[in-house]
Amino acid sequence: MGLLMMGMILAFLWGFAEATFFFIIPDVIITLLALHGFQSGLDASLLALAGALLGGSGMYWWGRFHEKKAYRFVLGVPAIGEKMMQQVQIGLKTNGLFAMVLGPLRGIPYKSYAVLAPRVGIGFISFLVASIPARFIRFILTALLAWALAEKVFPSFPMSVKYVVWSIVWVIVYIIYFRLHPWSGDKKEK
Repeated sequence: MGLLMMGMILAFLWGFAEATFFFIIPDVIITLLALHGFQSGLDASLLALAGALLGGSGMYWWGRFHEKKAYRFVLGVPAIGEKMMQQVQIGLKTNGLFAMVLGPLRGIPYKSYAVLAPRVGIGFISFLVASIPARFIRFILTALLAWALAEKVFPSFPMSVKYVVWSIVWVIVYIIYFRLHPWSGDKKEK
Protein backbone atom coordinates (compact mmCIF):
# COMPACT_ATOMS: atom_id res chain seq x y z
CA MET A 1 0.00 0.00 0.00
CA GLY A 2 1.38 3.39 -1.00
CA LEU A 3 2.00 6.25 1.38
CA LEU A 4 -0.70 8.35 -0.23
CA MET A 5 -3.28 5.57 0.26
CA MET A 6 -2.21 5.16 3.88
CA GLY A 7 -2.61 8.91 4.29
CA MET A 8 -6.17 8.69 2.95
CA ILE A 9 -7.04 5.92 5.41
CA LEU A 10 -5.49 8.03 8.15
CA ALA A 11 -7.65 11.00 7.09
CA PHE A 12 -10.81 8.90 7.57
CA LEU A 13 -9.63 7.54 10.93
CA TRP A 14 -8.50 10.99 12.06
CA GLY A 15 -11.89 12.47 11.15
CA PHE A 16 -13.56 9.79 13.26
CA ALA A 17 -11.10 10.16 16.14
CA GLU A 18 -11.40 13.94 16.31
CA ALA A 19 -15.20 13.70 16.29
CA THR A 20 -15.06 11.41 19.30
CA PHE A 21 -11.99 11.63 21.54
CA PHE A 22 -8.96 13.13 19.79
CA PHE A 23 -8.11 16.81 20.17
CA ILE A 24 -6.00 17.50 17.07
CA ILE A 25 -8.08 18.43 14.02
CA PRO A 26 -7.95 16.31 10.83
CA ASP A 27 -6.91 19.42 8.92
CA VAL A 28 -3.36 18.47 9.92
CA ILE A 29 -3.35 15.31 7.76
CA ILE A 30 -5.61 16.91 5.13
CA THR A 31 -3.16 19.75 4.55
CA LEU A 32 -0.23 17.36 4.43
CA LEU A 33 -1.94 15.34 1.71
CA ALA A 34 -2.99 18.51 -0.12
CA LEU A 35 0.68 19.36 -0.57
CA HIS A 36 0.65 16.52 -3.12
CA GLY A 37 -2.12 18.03 -5.23
CA PHE A 38 -5.64 19.37 -5.22
CA GLN A 39 -7.24 15.95 -5.78
CA SER A 40 -5.38 14.51 -2.79
CA GLY A 41 -6.61 17.39 -0.62
CA LEU A 42 -10.17 16.96 -1.84
CA ASP A 43 -10.11 13.19 -1.31
CA ALA A 44 -8.65 13.60 2.17
CA SER A 45 -11.31 16.20 3.01
CA LEU A 46 -14.10 13.87 1.90
CA LEU A 47 -12.67 10.91 3.80
CA ALA A 48 -12.18 13.00 6.95
CA LEU A 49 -15.78 14.19 6.54
CA ALA A 50 -17.00 10.59 6.31
CA GLY A 51 -15.07 9.67 9.45
CA ALA A 52 -16.36 12.76 11.26
CA LEU A 53 -19.97 11.99 10.31
CA LEU A 54 -19.60 8.45 11.62
CA GLY A 55 -17.94 9.60 14.85
CA GLY A 56 -20.32 12.53 15.31
CA SER A 57 -23.31 10.23 14.84
CA GLY A 58 -22.01 7.95 17.56
CA MET A 59 -21.47 10.90 19.90
CA TYR A 60 -24.96 12.21 19.14
CA TRP A 61 -26.60 8.90 20.07
CA TRP A 62 -24.40 8.51 23.13
CA GLY A 63 -25.43 12.00 24.22
CA ARG A 64 -29.05 11.14 23.61
CA PHE A 65 -29.15 7.89 25.58
CA HIS A 66 -26.33 8.41 28.11
CA GLU A 67 -26.19 12.17 28.40
CA LYS A 68 -24.18 12.47 31.62
CA LYS A 69 -21.54 9.90 30.63
CA ALA A 70 -21.11 11.45 27.19
CA TYR A 71 -20.92 14.94 28.67
CA ARG A 72 -18.26 13.89 31.22
CA PHE A 73 -16.32 12.08 28.50
CA VAL A 74 -16.18 15.20 26.33
CA LEU A 75 -15.16 17.28 29.36
CA GLY A 76 -12.20 14.92 29.69
CA VAL A 77 -10.85 15.89 26.28
CA PRO A 78 -7.98 18.40 26.49
CA ALA A 79 -8.95 22.05 26.02
CA ILE A 80 -12.67 21.43 26.61
CA GLY A 81 -14.08 22.85 29.82
CA GLU A 82 -17.40 23.50 31.46
CA LYS A 83 -17.46 27.09 30.20
CA MET A 84 -17.02 25.96 26.59
CA MET A 85 -19.75 23.32 26.97
CA GLN A 86 -22.12 25.94 28.39
CA GLN A 87 -21.34 28.22 25.43
CA VAL A 88 -22.11 25.35 23.05
CA GLN A 89 -25.44 24.65 24.73
CA ILE A 90 -26.44 28.32 24.72
CA GLY A 91 -25.36 28.63 21.08
CA LEU A 92 -27.42 25.60 20.06
CA LYS A 93 -30.45 26.93 21.94
CA THR A 94 -30.26 30.42 20.49
CA ASN A 95 -28.84 29.80 17.00
CA GLY A 96 -29.69 26.16 16.39
CA LEU A 97 -27.36 24.20 14.18
CA PHE A 98 -25.96 27.39 12.68
CA ALA A 99 -23.93 27.58 15.91
CA MET A 100 -22.30 24.26 15.00
CA VAL A 101 -21.39 25.50 11.53
CA LEU A 102 -19.68 28.54 13.08
CA GLY A 103 -18.09 26.54 15.93
CA PRO A 104 -14.85 25.74 14.08
CA LEU A 105 -14.17 29.47 13.69
CA ARG A 106 -14.13 29.73 17.49
CA GLY A 107 -12.08 26.57 18.02
CA ILE A 108 -14.98 24.66 19.53
CA PRO A 109 -14.76 20.93 18.89
CA TYR A 110 -17.52 19.21 16.90
CA LYS A 111 -17.89 16.49 19.56
CA SER A 112 -19.20 19.15 21.96
CA TYR A 113 -22.07 19.94 19.61
CA ALA A 114 -22.71 16.26 18.95
CA VAL A 115 -23.31 15.33 22.58
CA LEU A 116 -25.32 18.47 23.38
CA ALA A 117 -27.56 18.56 20.29
CA PRO A 118 -30.02 15.99 21.71
CA ARG A 119 -30.19 17.92 25.00
CA VAL A 120 -31.59 20.98 23.23
CA GLY A 121 -34.03 18.98 21.11
CA ILE A 122 -32.18 18.85 17.79
CA GLY A 123 -33.12 15.75 15.81
CA PHE A 124 -30.56 13.37 14.40
CA ILE A 125 -31.22 13.98 10.70
CA SER A 126 -30.97 17.76 11.18
CA PHE A 127 -27.76 17.28 13.14
CA LEU A 128 -26.30 15.00 10.48
CA VAL A 129 -27.19 17.32 7.59
CA ALA A 130 -25.74 20.37 9.41
CA SER A 131 -22.61 18.36 10.19
CA ILE A 132 -21.69 18.29 6.50
CA PRO A 133 -20.98 22.03 6.14
CA ALA A 134 -19.82 22.25 9.77
CA ARG A 135 -17.01 19.81 8.99
CA PHE A 136 -16.39 20.04 5.26
CA ILE A 137 -16.10 23.81 4.84
CA ARG A 138 -13.02 24.06 7.04
CA PHE A 139 -11.54 20.81 5.71
CA ILE A 140 -11.70 21.91 2.09
CA LEU A 141 -10.59 25.48 2.82
CA THR A 142 -7.46 24.31 4.63
CA ALA A 143 -6.80 21.79 1.84
CA LEU A 144 -7.17 24.51 -0.78
CA LEU A 145 -4.87 26.83 1.13
CA ALA A 146 -2.16 24.17 1.51
CA TRP A 147 -2.44 23.15 -2.13
CA ALA A 148 -2.38 26.73 -3.40
CA LEU A 149 0.66 27.60 -1.32
CA ALA A 150 2.50 24.42 -2.34
CA GLU A 151 1.63 24.48 -6.04
CA LYS A 152 0.94 28.09 -6.96
CA VAL A 153 2.93 30.27 -4.55
CA PHE A 154 5.98 28.08 -3.85
CA PRO A 155 6.06 25.56 -6.72
CA SER A 156 9.86 25.47 -6.94
CA PHE A 157 10.40 24.59 -3.27
CA PRO A 158 11.43 20.98 -2.70
CA MET A 159 8.82 18.81 -0.98
CA SER A 160 11.11 18.48 2.05
CA VAL A 161 10.96 22.26 2.58
CA LYS A 162 7.17 22.21 2.17
CA TYR A 163 6.99 19.50 4.86
CA VAL A 164 9.09 21.60 7.23
CA VAL A 165 6.93 24.69 6.65
CA TRP A 166 3.77 22.56 7.10
CA SER A 167 5.13 21.26 10.44
CA ILE A 168 6.08 24.71 11.68
CA VAL A 169 2.66 26.12 10.76
CA TRP A 170 0.81 23.41 12.69
CA VAL A 171 3.06 23.76 15.74
CA ILE A 172 2.34 27.50 15.78
CA VAL A 173 -1.41 26.91 15.31
CA TYR A 174 -1.51 24.58 18.31
CA ILE A 175 0.64 26.80 20.50
CA ILE A 176 -1.87 29.58 19.87
CA TYR A 177 -4.88 27.27 20.29
CA PHE A 178 -3.73 25.87 23.63
CA ARG A 179 -2.97 29.36 24.89
CA LEU A 180 -6.55 30.36 24.06
CA HIS A 181 -8.03 27.05 25.26
CA PRO A 182 -5.85 25.77 28.12
CA TRP A 183 -5.00 22.08 28.19
CA SER A 184 -6.74 21.54 31.50
CA GLY A 185 -9.44 23.99 32.29
CA ASP A 186 -12.55 24.20 34.38
CA LYS A 187 -13.41 20.47 34.34
CA LYS A 188 -16.68 19.80 36.16
CA GLU A 189 -19.35 17.15 36.02
CA LYS A 190 -22.83 17.93 34.93
